[in-house]
Amino acid sequence: MKLSFRLPLLACASVAALLAAPAANAHDSGLPHRQAKAAAVGEDSTSVPLFENLGSHSYPVTTANPLAQAYFDQGLRWAWAFNHAEAQRAFRAAQKLDPTCAMCFWGEAYVLGPNINAGMGREAAANAAEAVAQARKVAHLATSREKDLIAALSKRYSADTSADQGALNQAYAAAMAELADRHSQDDEIATLYADALMNLMPWDYWLDGGSTPKPDTVKLVASLERVLARDPDHAGAIHLYIHAVEASTTPERAEAHADRLAALMPGAGHIVHMPAHIYHQVGRWTDSLEINREAVAADEAYFERVGIAPESTPGVYTDGYYPHNLHFLMTSAQMAGDVEAIAEAAKKLESLVSDTMARKVAGLQPIKAAPYFAHAQYSDPEVILALPLPANALPYVEATWRYARGVAFAAKGASEAARAETAAIRKLAAEADFSTETAGGLPAPNLLELSALIVEARIAQHQGNLREARNKLEAAVAIEDGLAYMEPAYWYYPVRQTLGAVYIAMGEHEAAAAAFEHVLEQTPNNAWALWGLREVFRRTGRTADAEAMDARFKDAWVGAPDFLGIARL
Repeated sequence: MKLSFRLPLLACASVAALLAAPAANAHDSGLPHRQAKAAAVGEDSTSVPLFENLGSHSYPVTTANPLAQAYFDQGLRWAWAFNHAEAQRAFRAAQKLDPTCAMCFWGEAYVLGPNINAGMGREAAANAAEAVAQARKVAHLATSREKDLIAALSKRYSADTSADQGALNQAYAAAMAELADRHSQDDEIATLYADALMNLMPWDYWLDGGSTPKPDTVKLVASLERVLARDPDHAGAIHLYIHAVEASTTPERAEAHADRLAALMPGAGHIVHMPAHIYHQVGRWTDSLEINREAVAADEAYFERVGIAPESTPGVYTDGYYPHNLHFLMTSAQMAGDVEAIAEAAKKLESLVSDTMARKVAGLQPIKAAPYFAHAQYSDPEVILALPLPANALPYVEATWRYARGVAFAAKGASEAARAETAAIRKLAAEADFSTETAGGLPAPNLLELSALIVEARIAQHQGNLREARNKLEAAVAIEDGLAYMEPAYWYYPVRQTLGAVYIAMGEHEAAAAAFEHVLEQTPNNAWALWGLREVFRRTGRTADAEAMDARFKDAWVGAPDFLGIARL
């Protein structure tokens, strides 16, 4: 959920992505691995539902019990959908039906391990080691391929809690490389191999701004592309492929796969959501909005089916992946101008992601802060200034609240009040301890300085001090350009959008056009930038270009036609 979440659960991710911070994989995510009702000791297999809306993906394993096979397949489907707690429930149900099914224990051990959105805590590590040990005990009944998978996964876990998990992950990836060569036609093994490589460098697969793949990225992308050439409907391979290429300079290579994905597992909210990671990159904002609506509906149907309330049930999925989908929905709506969708998503987000979880998992904090960014972009100043500071607000969340207030005060011409908010933001930056956030991949100090600069630019812009506004925005752009990749992005809109507006006001139309064109390279079909470029063309007498840009703007924008203006960009 980057999910990070690391947690792109900021995707997303991510656990927004979690859903999605790269550094977090090295340690305990801090989130309970289980959801309510998940895999309780002694739970009867009949209490674990067999879901009919997860597609037909199957990986036959050694068992004489067809129902055990069905639960194994369900566990694997949930694993590829990153609902690891529900996958564990299914694998345990399969074990109860057939205690001699070695792969049923392998499955539980696999889903307890680290993934690109969440690390593995000590309890999960101990349980994983126990599960893989049980798989080894009955492995004499398994096929040679299954024995290979169990032996490889055994390298990922250790009964020694002080063992270096990074080294164990490396050993597992090396073992999976050997298996992928030995079983070269096995799509599941090839996908697991790619997954193992991704876990060595979560959310960090590319160099040079996405143009150069890392050596292991070359291997994992090739492995996934071989799988998809043979089986274009392998939901797990598509899921990983989207994550593998979304931050590259050619995310469109996954677009056709993304278009198929949701229908392959319509009951798995995170799978339904995943196409949005590509749609954001190629400028399909309304498609991203709609697919996330479907993802949220799928998640809510799942919660009802298993009897959990996301707002009161802590866990990776409820605190990460589900809010990540809402976060994605809201940011897609912000780009397209769908005010009703923004308001609906913001209202739901208010009751999700507890302060306790956000303190433990830095990647959840952008989700808590996101409604304030939406207010800053769409709400009237009076609405923003009426928003109370949440009790016990995290410093990053408080700073975002203050940013929205600063923007509102600047719009009202209350420059001193706006400056007071920037002073408060900088005080937080200087005095708050952001070590947990930065270790978890959230660049909070940089984001606070970025927000203060933009408020100062807004003050100068509204006062007509355009040179100062330009200088502040250029400094903000420099910070934004240095932010790591994240979906949704760490900063909620391209700062050059505002810089372009200031250039228009200064009469520097060539510079304005360049700024908006740069924005459109970053965020294709960005209606805000299209509006700005149309304005440049109108002011410079380029009538035909203005008409063409107007058509593109109207195609991308679903909001009120007269909502946008120079001051809003």
